[in-house]
Amino acid sequence: MVLCMEMEVVELKVRIHCKACQKALRKSLCKIKGVKCVEIDAAAQKITVLGYVEHKAIVKAIHRTGRRAEPWPSSLSSAAVTPRLNKGFRCILPF
Repeated sequence: MVLCMEMEVVELKVRIHCKACQKALRKSLCKIKGVKCVEIDAAAQKITVLGYVEHKAIVKAIHRTGRRAEPWPSSLSSAAVTPRLNKGFRCILPF
């Protein structure tokens, strides 16, 4: 099996209720091979993942935590060739 060779920035809307939700989501996402960065914005209900990983794998990991993931509204129409991070993106590296 070949991993996605291009760096991807995946933005998803996910209901995040508390710190325990954030911890469960981060733990699940960081287990995915190829994930380089995970940012969770609980106030905006947004998760941003950076890495050499497919969109489906990220959504599947979120579903395993019992949550539903939807595409982030601004990322629906973006067809950027290279990944772009929002200004002020603070990367939390997986352990």
